[in-house]
Formats: sequence, C-alpha cells, structure tokens
Amino acid sequence: MTRQEQSITNRPAESAFSPIHSALAQIYRQYRDNLSGQVASYIPELAKANPALFGIALATPDGEIYQVGDAGHLFTIQSISKPFVYALALEDHGIDLVLSKIGVEPSGEAFNSIIFDERTNRPFNPMVNAGAIATTALIKGANHEQRRARLLEKFSNLCGRPIKIDRAVYESERSTGHRNRAIGFLELSAGMIAEPIDEHLDLYFEQCSILVSARDLAVIAATLANNGINPLTGVRALEARYIKNVFSVMQSCGMYDYSGEWSYRIGMPAKSGVSGGIIAALPGQLGIGSFSPLLDGQGNSCRSIQVCQEISQRFKLHMFDIRPPTAVTVRRAFRGDKIGSKLLRSKAEQTILTRQGRAICIYPLQGHLSFAPMERVLRQMSSDLDAVSYLILDFRRVLEIDDCALTLLGQLRGALAAQGKKLILAHLPPSDSAYLQHRSPAPWDEDSIFADSDAALEWCETELIAATNTALPRSSEPLPLAAIEIVAGLDAEELVLLESIVVKRHYGAREKIIREGDSAESLFLLAAGSVSVYLNLPNGAHGKRLSSLSPGLAFGELSLLDGRRRSADVVADRAVVCYVLSIDRLDRLAVDHPEIKHKLILNIARELATRLRHADAEIRTLAD
Repeated sequence: MTRQEQSITNRPAESAFSPIHSALAQIYRQYRDNLSGQVASYIPELAKANPALFGIALATPDGEIYQVGDAGHLFTIQSISKPFVYALALEDHGIDLVLSKIGVEPSGEAFNSIIFDERTNRPFNPMVNAGAIATTALIKGANHEQRRARLLEKFSNLCGRPIKIDRAVYESERSTGHRNRAIGFLELSAGMIAEPIDEHLDLYFEQCSILVSARDLAVIAATLANNGINPLTGVRALEARYIKNVFSVMQSCGMYDYSGEWSYRIGMPAKSGVSGGIIAALPGQLGIGSFSPLLDGQGNSCRSIQVCQEISQRFKLHMFDIRPPTAVTVRRAFRGDKIGSKLLRSKAEQTILTRQGRAICIYPLQGHLSFAPMERVLRQMSSDLDAVSYLILDFRRVLEIDDCALTLLGQLRGALAAQGKKLILAHLPPSDSAYLQHRSPAPWDEDSIFADSDAALEWCETELIAATNTALPRSSEPLPLAAIEIVAGLDAEELVLLESIVVKRHYGAREKIIREGDSAESLFLLAAGSVSVYLNLPNGAHGKRLSSLSPGLAFGELSLLDGRRRSADVVADRAVVCYVLSIDRLDRLAVDHPEIKHKLILNIARELATRLRHADAEIRTLAD
C-alpha cells in the first residue's frame, strides 16, 4: 500500500476541514434512511444483499479520495464492467472493427432486452447485455484462462489494487443466466459473434462477478477522468485515444432507458449495475462511486441516483453548465525593440535590434486554452502580423492546453511559414512539447520550441541580426583586442601597450570562469563564445541566470572600480576565448600611462549607463 493510499485509508470518518467531505456526509445522512426500491432477485446471490448498505466515494484526478458510509464494502461490479471491457475491445481491434460488430445508438429498451438493430445486424450498443456479450466475445487471448487474466489485469489497473472474482455470484449467474444465454445464441445464429459461445458467456459472467467497492468505482471513474491514468498508481489503465469513445457510450447509453433523463438532470457520463453501484465521471474533474443495492424499476440504484443528482447540483457539475471563458487570454504584446533577451550584445548588434526589433513580437498567454480562447488569441494577433517576422507565444501562465488549441497552433505555424514568418513556442508543458516535436502529424523542429521565453527571444534576435546585416562578423575566430568595446578610444600605441599585459585564455563549455566570493583580481574581455552570469540562491537552489554576454563585451569589470570580491558566478556557455587583464599589471602600466586606465574606466561607465537606460526602458514597457 502506498503512502497516499495509507493516508486515505486512515482518513477520519468526517473532517471539519474539508467542505467536500462535509458535503458528502450531508448527502449520505440525507438519503441514508431512504429504503425505497428492491434488491435484485433474478440472480439468487444478489438477493442476499443487505438493503441498508450505502456508501459514497469521490476521487480527484490527482488521487485525493473522499468517502462516507459503506464505501469500502465489496460487491460485484455487474454491468459497470461494460464500458471498460468495451475499452479493452477497442484496444484489441480498433474503432472500425468494433463498430462493425456493436453499434453505439441508445436502444430505449431495458438492459436485458432481446432486441437487435435489424438494419445493421448488430446489438444497439455495448451497454445493454446483448452488446456487452458481443463486446466480451472480442477480447483477445489464446484460451479462456488468458482472456480472463487480461480482464482481471485491466480492472486491477483501473482500481489500483489486485481484484478477484466472487465465485459464488459467478456460479449463481452461470446457473440462472438463461436469458443471457439466449441472447448469446441468437447473436451466434445471426452471425454477430462466433464460437466458442460458451466460453464467451462464461467470460461475461466472470467479468460481471468482479468484486469492487464504491471507493474502487470512484478510483476507476477518476482514472477515466484523468485521461486513462490511474491517479493513485500513475499506471496507464486505458489508452488515451479511446477515452472519448468510452465517455460517449456512457453518456448516451450507460443508464439504459433512463439515460436521457440522467443526462438531462445530472449531466455526467455514468454506468449502473444491478448490484446497486453507479459510476460517474466528468473529464478532468472528478470520479464518483456510489453503492446501494435497492434498485428502481429500471435496474438502477435509487439512492445512488439521488446521490449523483445532489452532487451534480451542489457543485454545478452538469457537463452542459456553461462556464464563462477566460476574460483575458492575452494581456498585451511586447516588441523586440522595447525588450530584449538576457544576452548583452555589441553596440552594432544592439543598434540593429533597436531599429529592427519590432519584427519580433512576444505574446504572453494565460488561462485555459481551448477553441474559444485560442480564437480570440488568433484574432488579436491578426492586427500585428503584417510587421512581424518572429512570433513568440509564451505559455508560462497557461494552465491547460487542449487538443483543439494544439491543432490551431499547428495551423497558425503553417499559415505564418507560408508568409516567411516563424512561430515559436516557449514555456510549454513537457508533455505538450514532446507531443508537438515527436507525435503530432507535422512535427515541430527544435528551433520552434524553447524551454523559456528568454531563450526564444535570444534565438530570434540572433536570426534577425544575421538576416539584417550580413556585414557583421559571424566567424567563430576570436575578435582582436582592438574590437573589444571597452578599449574604444585607445590609440595604436596604447593598444600595443595594453596587448603587452593581457593574457589570452581558453575555457571549455560549462567551465566556471569566475566564482562568487573570489578576489576581483582581473578584468575579462570576451573574444569568442559566450558566457552567462549566475547568482547563487539560498538553500542550495540552482543559480539564477542574470545575463549572458556575446563577443566584444567585458565582464568582471567592477574589479576595476572597487576591487571587492566577486558577487556572482560567470560560466562559459560553450568554448570561450578571453583576454584577461590583471588589475595589478594595469595599475603598474598606469603609472607611466594613466590615460589607458582612464579610458577603460570611462568606457565601463558608459556601458553601465547604457545598460541601465536599457533596463529602465524595459521596466517601463513591462509596467505599461
């Protein structure tokens, strides 16, 4: 038993700190004394059920479980097994073959009706007995034992625990299930299913005799709501591509000839069983399991229907309750001439970005992205796209991206590419990033998806600079000392003198060039490669990247001004070449040539002032 399961098992009967548990307890007390209905008697073992038993459980997609009453009492799953055996049949054969054998239309008849769709020569749907027997007949396996083992494994994965069959109920069903045998043989004679018919029927009786509790039903429902992944174990119990098909047949047919009114009043895909269980789920939100063996005339649990209706109304869970869309999906857009990446660039490159940076546009998105919010995003973007060459969508504040939104992103990418424009995504959840790069119909390249918006912006800046001014040096060869911006204004003689005291050094990728706390003894002039500045965080957290520098810039320059210890780490992003200027040697040179040091300090001051002005402008832009 996992720690999470232990905490659930040990949960007090009622908790004053949980409004949800309190609500379930109120609902339990409200219907506890309602003893209307009758226990199922057509299966002798079911007639032995205690009519007073009553349990409710609710599970969330992240594995929290709330339960009251007899939620741990075991009973046989009966027809609640049908949607999940149907899922296994889909996994074994695919949609087209299963649809050719079993329809998906509501029958309007009782669950054990011997009526077929004469137009297609198949059962109406997999939720009535005729369709369920045909579904069980599709389960693959070399023999009866292997097929049964596969069913038990499926339900064990759904429940998150080993399950077993109630042999007494199985024998009772097997010995009295004449109507189901008649259905099976009629289907065999009509060519709906094939031999071995007795094995199919025995397997069907066994699946109906699996022992579960209301708590198990809630976990199964939460697994369905969690796109097929059991929230307690993390095991994928159902293939994601068939979840919508299972939900569909549960919604339209799961409550037999009460399905229409159930959908009208309660509005959650559900399935009932004649032992008194009902399972209901709402995609992405919750799963419900309820148990009371007293049934109405349609074979559904009286109290369980009341429980689900009460939960739906209290928590506004009807699937057709319209929730207002996110009011603001795009708060505002930013242009690359107003904000920049953390990569500090040379004056020539920065001039290009100041003049041409409007070709880069960043849209920070937020909220839940489905069709309607994405449509508003696309509409809002349309007025900006003419002047944009690089469009960055930042998903850092997005809570959820559904399949429709991902599809629209793919279409937007294609439309922009046809105009020579580039769509770039940043801060995508890893699962969505992996899907787009590896499993989408048109996989995205690695230059279209970035871990964060700063990396995306840096890439766009580099591409824009390269496309705008091919005269800028793009060689990987180290810049000469004269090309470093901090030495601007030195004459030829002063450059020669400065070259005589610098040392050319090479650093490997990820090598730490400066360590926080070291003595500030040298100034570094970056000739090739790039470096990043990291501030160490408390409690051993990973360092925060403050900025990056490109060739032509200097770092460690504060050592020339105050000589205090280093305040951050500087790490080589890739292979780096630096001209290292010892402050001690510079001071000795300045005795005879003070103008060299004065010019260096003046250039440092100018560069710091430029950076401060640039930072001020970005802050104003972000604050507007």
